[in-house]
Amino acid sequence: MVASRCLLHPSDGSRFAPTILWFFLCLAASPTAAYRVAQAQDSGGDARRPNILWITCEDTGPQLGCYGDQYAQTPRIDRFAQSALRFNRCWSNAPVCAPARTTLIAGIYPTSYGAQPMRSSVPLPEGFKTLPERLREAGYYCSNNNKEDYNFYSSGSDSQESSTSARLWNDSSKKAHWKNRSDGQSFFAVFNFTVTHEGQIRKRPYQPKHDPALAPIPPYHPDTSEVRLDWAQYYDRITEMDTMVGQVLDELRADGLDESTIVFFFGDHGCGLPRGKRWLYESGLRVPMLVHIPAKFAGRYTHVDGQYAREDDASGRGSGEYREGGQSDRLVSFVDLAPTVLGLCGIEVPSEGLGSLHGRSFFLEQSQANEFLIGFRDRMDERLDCSRAIRNDRFMYIRNFVPDRPQGAYLNYMFQTTTTREWFRLFRAGELNDMQSSFWRPKPVEEFYDTQADPHQVVNLARTTDVRLQRIRDDLASRLKSHMLAVGDCGAIPEGWLSHRQPPDRSEAIEAAWKSGNELLALEGVLQDNAQSIAQIEAFEQLKLMLQSSHATQRYWGGIAARRLAQLGHATPLGESLLNLLNDPVLEIRGVVAEGVFLMEQAGEKKGERADKALEVLVEIVEQPQASWGARILALNALCDIGASESMVSRVQSAFEKDGGKWKRGLPLRYHEYAKRLVQRLASLEPLQ
Repeated sequence: MVASRCLLHPSDGSRFAPTILWFFLCLAASPTAAYRVAQAQDSGGDARRPNILWITCEDTGPQLGCYGDQYAQTPRIDRFAQSALRFNRCWSNAPVCAPARTTLIAGIYPTSYGAQPMRSSVPLPEGFKTLPERLREAGYYCSNNNKEDYNFYSSGSDSQESSTSARLWNDSSKKAHWKNRSDGQSFFAVFNFTVTHEGQIRKRPYQPKHDPALAPIPPYHPDTSEVRLDWAQYYDRITEMDTMVGQVLDELRADGLDESTIVFFFGDHGCGLPRGKRWLYESGLRVPMLVHIPAKFAGRYTHVDGQYAREDDASGRGSGEYREGGQSDRLVSFVDLAPTVLGLCGIEVPSEGLGSLHGRSFFLEQSQANEFLIGFRDRMDERLDCSRAIRNDRFMYIRNFVPDRPQGAYLNYMFQTTTTREWFRLFRAGELNDMQSSFWRPKPVEEFYDTQADPHQVVNLARTTDVRLQRIRDDLASRLKSHMLAVGDCGAIPEGWLSHRQPPDRSEAIEAAWKSGNELLALEGVLQDNAQSIAQIEAFEQLKLMLQSSHATQRYWGGIAARRLAQLGHATPLGESLLNLLNDPVLEIRGVVAEGVFLMEQAGEKKGERADKALEVLVEIVEQPQASWGARILALNALCDIGASESMVSRVQSAFEKDGGKWKRGLPLRYHEYAKRLVQRLASLEPLQ
C-alpha cells in the first residue's frame, strides 16, 4: 500500500503533519470507496497510477464564464468545468510568471532560498527535488510544452537553463507531448498557452471582437476608450486560449486517455493589465483552478455523505471532497500543487528533511486545510521592492517593506501597455480620483482589506477604529511574520547579499524589516501636527539605534525608514545619523542613505552641498569597479527616482558602456538587461539643474 504524505503549513506551529494513508481515509469515509481503491490497486497499470495533465495559460485570472464572468466567451473551458471541481480561492503565491512557476514546480516557497525576485537565478536547496524529478523517479514520462521560466538551477550544475531542464523533463520543447512516451508509461504533461500574455494585448490598431463598451472596468482604472480597448483585447485573447484548451482536451479523448488522466487547468497568475500582474491584490494573485479526476480515481477523494463538510456548509464547498461539477471555497495555492499531484499519484513525500514540501494537498480533510494563503512580491525586473500578503477566508493583509516606492514605479515592460501610459498620463494631469491616483503614490506600510465587501481591494481598512477589525488585522500581521520566520524568508536581505560567503542571519533581517515599518507606523501622527508624543520620540530614537547598529541589516532597514521620512519632510531628527553613513562600507546601505540625504536636503531650505554629495555617492557606486550587481541596481533605482545632473548621467552611461557587461559577474544575461533599462531610463529624464 502506498502512503501519501501531506504537510502542515510552517507557520501553524508545527511544520509537518503526520502521514495520511488514503486507504484508511477512504475506509473511514465509506467501505464502498475503500473497495474501489482496493480494486484500482489490484488492476495495475493506469488504474493504479493516473496520468497527470496540466493545461496552463498566462496572465489570466478568473475572467472565465464558469467563474461567473458574463463578459467572457469561454465555451470549452466552461464545458470542462462541468466535469471538474472548481476552486474559487486559488492564489499563485507570486503575481508574476517566473517566481509563480518556480513555486508550482518545486512545492516550496521561493522566498525560503532566495528565488523570489523576478527572473533571478539561484541554486535549489542541496538535495531538493522538483515535482517532475520526483515523478520521473516513480517511472513517469514528464513533458513540458514548453515554457519553464524558473528562478533556480540544480545544485552542483552551472546556472544554464539547459542543465536544469534536462534534470526536470524527459522533453521540454515545442514538440513535447505525451505521445512521445513509451507504450503503457504513465505521464505528466504540461501545455502552456502564451496567447493571453500581457505582450499580446498591445496591438494597435485593433478591431476587438468583444464590445469595449461592455467591458468590466475595475474602479482603480480610468474609464477611457483606450483602457476599454485593452480590456476587450484581453478578453479576445482569453477566447482564443479557450479554443486551444479545447483542442488539447479533444486530443486526450481521441487518444483514449481521458478516463485515465487527471486534468488541471489554471492560469500562472492574475490579469496582465496594470495592478493585476505584479501586484499583491486578488487581481494579481487569484487564478482559475479546475481539476477533473476520472471516475476510477475519484473514489479516493470522494467522501461519501459529506463527512468532511463544515456543519454550516451542506454543499461541501469547504471540504476536501472531490465533486464532479462542484466548487470548493477552501484556500489553495501554487505551493500546494506538488503535494496534491504526488498524493493523486500515490507517491510518498518525505515529511521532514531535504525532500519536504511547504504545501498541502487540495484534498485533505477540512481539519487539515490551509487557514490562510501567502503572497510575495520582490524585485520586478529592474525595479526593487519588497511586499508580502496574507489572506484568510475573508480578510487580506499586505505589508509593504519599501513604502516610499509607489505601486506604479516606472517599469520598462509595463509601460509598453497602453492602459499603463493612459493611466499615468491622467494622473500627471490631475484627472483621477483618489482611488485611481493611489497607484502612483508611495505605498502605506500596511494594507488591510475585506475581500468580500471590497473585491477590488480599494478601501484600505488598516487604520480602522473598529476593535474587531483591528484584532483581525493584527492577527494576520502576526501570522505573516511568523510565516516569514518559519521559512527563513530571504526578502528582508538585499538580493546581492545572498551570494556572499556569509550572508546575514535571516531571522535578524526579518525582525529588522518589520521594526522599520513599525517605527514608521508609530510616527504617522507626526504628519498631522508638530507636537511629538512620547511614542513618536521613542520611534525616532529606535531608528537612530538602527542606523548606528553594528549589524548591516539594522542599518539597511533603518535607512529604508529614514528614506521614507525624508520623502515626507520629517527626517531632520535622523540627519546626523544619515550623514555618518554616507561612507558605510556596505554599498547597499550607502545607496539607501544617500537617497535619504538627498530627499532630506531637498525638503529643507538649503539645497546645496549635502544634496550634491548624496548624488555623487550614488554615481560612485555605479562607477566603482568592485561594486556588485545588486549595489549598482539599487543606486540606479535611486537615481531614476530622484534624477541627476547631465554630467552625472553622462558618467553613468560611460561606466555602463565601458564595463556594463561585467556588472553581472557570471549571472545570466537577463541581469545585464535590467541594468541597461535603468541606464536608458535615467538618460531619458530631464536632468537636474
